[in-house]
Amino acid sequence: MSAPKTVIEKLNLNKYPTKLILNKPDDINDFNELEYDTDIKQNQYDLVFQFIFSIEDFLQKLQFVIEKQLVEDNGYLFFAYPKKNNPQYEEYIDRDRFLQEINLDEDGYVPGSNLKFSRMVSLNDVFTVVGLKAAPKKAKKPSSAKSQCVDDYIEHVEDIKQYLQSKEEILNAYNQLTPGYQKDWARYVYSAKRKETQEKRLLEMETVLAEGYKTMDLYRRNKK
Repeated sequence: MSAPKTVIEKLNLNKYPTKLILNKPDDINDFNELEYDTDIKQNQYDLVFQFIFSIEDFLQKLQFVIEKQLVEDNGYLFFAYPKKNNPQYEEYIDRDRFLQEINLDEDGYVPGSNLKFSRMVSLNDVFTVVGLKAAPKKAKKPSSAKSQCVDDYIEHVEDIKQYLQSKEEILNAYNQLTPGYQKDWARYVYSAKRKETQEKRLLEMETVLAEGYKTMDLYRRNKK
């Protein structure tokens, strides 16, 4: 059985030339292989990773990053926050409350910024990590459909596994799928632009996998 992926592997942190990690607890060793700043030494970074322990802390730090334009275009801003019922801290942030407070617009951007919601993964049994990409907004074209190329959604396979963590049987069913089927589900869910639609499709995926089908297409054909 292969070893679980480290957060460096999950988030591909080695690819960022300049890195800033703030407020990291002393007992977190996941970043030991990386070279990074622990305080702000330059105007912008390709990667900014911050640990937070309250919604107020999150909103304050998010606003600071936006005002200072601290993240390079196409860079990433990650926030790690303690999960509900985590074994280490009394503080926690509820996942749904967190998503509410980000208050994304219809295109998935934090209002007044170029930061776009991208992913949510588990760091460990204490922290969840939320990723925002500094993605310059493009002028809207008549057709703004998201990519339908399956390989464009590889990174979201981990997001689906994180979502299914508390649903062991369905997670096992997903893990038993071939990589192609796993990526197909990632495309089905995350090709939707609106967060509400993504959440609806995640629930649909649960239903389909629970009934033993590998794809939405097979499920629909059998239900006709």
